[in-house]
Amino acid sequence: MKHNVIRQFLKDVNWGQLDYLVIDSPPGTGDEPLAVAQQVGSPAGAVIVTTPQELAVSDVRRCVGFCRTLSLPVIGIIENMSGFACPHCGQKTDLFKSGGGQRLALEMNVPFLGSIPIDPQIVSSGDAGVPFAKGFAQSETAKVFSGISQAVVEKIEDQE
Repeated sequence: MKHNVIRQFLKDVNWGQLDYLVIDSPPGTGDEPLAVAQQVGSPAGAVIVTTPQELAVSDVRRCVGFCRTLSLPVIGIIENMSGFACPHCGQKTDLFKSGGGQRLALEMNVPFLGSIPIDPQIVSSGDAGVPFAKGFAQSETAKVFSGISQAVVEKIEDQE
């Protein structure tokens, strides 16, 4: 049933003119990511997001292998929740370690796209229904996110 829903979502929905279609899937190498990869076909690529902890990095390592098995290019790895950006003083504190995504990217020979810290303003932005990078564009976290987004677009365009 899941495979049929994914197929219908990707093939039967009139998406109109798109520059990119971003599909956010849970981490893993199960049936759903496999169905998405098979239905999307080429050209496609994976941006893989991890958190710095070893357990998360271990899961993402398997995701990179999964992508390679499917000949799905890995555009890069992003480390999310990479520290906490204090809204008062701006100091970064590593709550969950840091650097796991960067080390994995180096190990797996894929681009490292950047680290995004936790920012409490993300919650406020979500509650207000305003995209974080727009509503808090001057925050360091939004600037990092925007830079990473631009890097993803550039990597995709380089592959075309």
